[in-house]
Amino acid sequence: MLRCLVSAACCVFAAAGAGAQTTPNFNAPPSTEQLETGFTTIHGHPSVPYKIRLLPVSSFPQLPQEIVLQLDHIGCMIPQTYEAHEPENVIHGSFEKSGSSDWAALCSVKGVTTLYVFFQSDPANPIPLRHQPDSEWLGAEWSLDYGSAWGISTMHADAMPRVDQADHDGIEDAFVEQSATIHYFKNGHWTNIDASQ
Repeated sequence: MLRCLVSAACCVFAAAGAGAQTTPNFNAPPSTEQLETGFTTIHGHPSVPYKIRLLPVSSFPQLPQEIVLQLDHIGCMIPQTYEAHEPENVIHGSFEKSGSSDWAALCSVKGVTTLYVFFQSDPANPIPLRHQPDSEWLGAEWSLDYGSAWGISTMHADAMPRVDQADHDGIEDAFVEQSATIHYFKNGHWTNIDASQ
């Protein structure tokens, strides 16, 4: 299974068109790294503490300013896996079709993370593939410091499992070190492929 360390990339939430305006968001996310903390039950042990690092959109300097404004408008912070060494969970690829320039990102808002996909053909309408509480997938490396274990990465067409004549990329959606699903868009709908087998 691919590990979910994703290099800093771009995420798109483009304006609806030329001259589009953004309504101010009075609940804008913080502009600096934040730490989401809490307690949960893990392997039958109650009250296990966890810490999830959340990065502001400004941690992804490749983003055009207008996209930064859109992501900040929806209150998005980017959750990092417990094993992250650089900004991750914002990816680029041809997810709609061959040659398209599309983006996907994990977006945490008020303790819930959504996997959004932004097609180049319709960037003003992000596709929410799925969502779950930030604390649902947790993991730890060499200590009891539990953190997020949800990571995404680009699955390139030439490595796509069990897709006949794959000609564009998919999205690997992984519970780090445990399981992974590939989301692949074809003929107008998404197919989910178990990549753990």
